[in-house]
Amino acid sequence: MSLAGRMRQAARQLKEFRPKDISDTIEVLSYREREDVRDSLRDFLRRGEIERIDHAFYRYVGRKERVTFRQRLWDIARRMVHFSFSDLVQITEGNRETIQEFCCWMVQKGYARRIRRGHYKVIGKLKPIVPKRIRGVTDQSNERIKG
Repeated sequence: MSLAGRMRQAARQLKEFRPKDISDTIEVLSYREREDVRDSLRDFLRRGEIERIDHAFYRYVGRKERVTFRQRLWDIARRMVHFSFSDLVQITEGNRETIQEFCCWMVQKGYARRIRRGHYKVIGKLKPIVPKRIRGVTDQSNERIKG
């Protein structure tokens, strides 16, 4: 297991801790390893995985789930209702092929309809979470369509 993984495990176990507590729990012996623990704690703090509750005293709050690119596209389409391929490319600065595939998927699954070339309109009210692909076949409730 990586140093960060061992640190997460120790932080979860301790709940509230000092950097030294983490080092002792994962049995860090060298000064270099203590520096690595300090650097990793700084990274955890920046990501919001831990929070500072006092000088050199922290609380583990957990990892936040990262938003996928597909979820970002879904959110933009939901909010705009009328959107174009160019809008999505410009806003996300993403790969044109991926965005084109997403637009086609929305039309194919009935989440949007094509108004004219490169322009779409969302059909109905979309849920906040993008439906998961299950072997390429999904429905609005994220369950597999039998057929």
